[in-house]
Amino acid sequence: MWLLDKPSVRSVRKQLDTALTLVNGDAVYALSAAERTAIAAAYTLYDREQGRAHADLLTCGLTTPCLTALYRAYNEVQKGGRLKGLRRSLLDSAETCPLCGFAEPTQLDHFLPRDQYRGLSIYPRNLVPACGSCNNVKRTHVGAGDDELVHAYFDELPDEDFLVADITMTGTALVATFIINPVGIDPVLAARLQFQLERMQLNQRYPKQINIFLFGQRTGMLQVYAAGGGTALRAFLVAAAADLDRDFEKHDWRAALMRGLADCNAFCDGGITAYFARRPRRRRAAV
Repeated sequence: MWLLDKPSVRSVRKQLDTALTLVNGDAVYALSAAERTAIAAAYTLYDREQGRAHADLLTCGLTTPCLTALYRAYNEVQKGGRLKGLRRSLLDSAETCPLCGFAEPTQLDHFLPRDQYRGLSIYPRNLVPACGSCNNVKRTHVGAGDDELVHAYFDELPDEDFLVADITMTGTALVATFIINPVGIDPVLAARLQFQLERMQLNQRYPKQINIFLFGQRTGMLQVYAAGGGTALRAFLVAAAADLDRDFEKHDWRAALMRGLADCNAFCDGGITAYFARRPRRRRAAV
């Protein structure tokens, strides 16, 4: 759900040559002029369709040997490959995985899957930085309409608080359930965002991140509550959410979490002390 700047495509011709030529200068596969034209047209079509599936992108007008060569060329984007610089630049473009918003991006996801769209195997705008968990969960999904994932390079997200955290507390247990609020945004986009939230299993993966984040805020939050009670705590949480909006965009899970906590009477009216009285789980020291 988080967006990234589109990678430059000024070097795609050089990247093709590098991937299809050995270090000693021998050709792995010699592209003809017609094949180069077809690849360029496919890249243009991909951009025009904003990364969405299109029948003409399945073969890109290329022969099976050419498609196989391009498919195998992705090996050069891996660590130690001749296009390792492309890999590094794409991974460096994102501080966190754009699919989950918290994990380090260590892999490149083919937005249109490599197995089906071989001609796009090394096209930079089809390679999206992702964490291993998100990449594994997404796998070869290609959707359309309501079950289409958000493209980090091409989609636009509204300036709305559409990510909502519903907070409940029972004893010391705090449960946050994230949903998409469709009010004020395009219905199809709202459905896509909700689908992505579920496909990436974020409500199952967020709890650990929530605990880490909140325990990092523990001292300040408890001091505010001790000084002014629930009213002061609610004001603090709302202000913190606004700060997080400025730092990470309105749809960041941390901002949604803080707004959800501000709306949770059980947390603001005493539950905060019960929650932070728990001892966070610690890793066992190595022996």
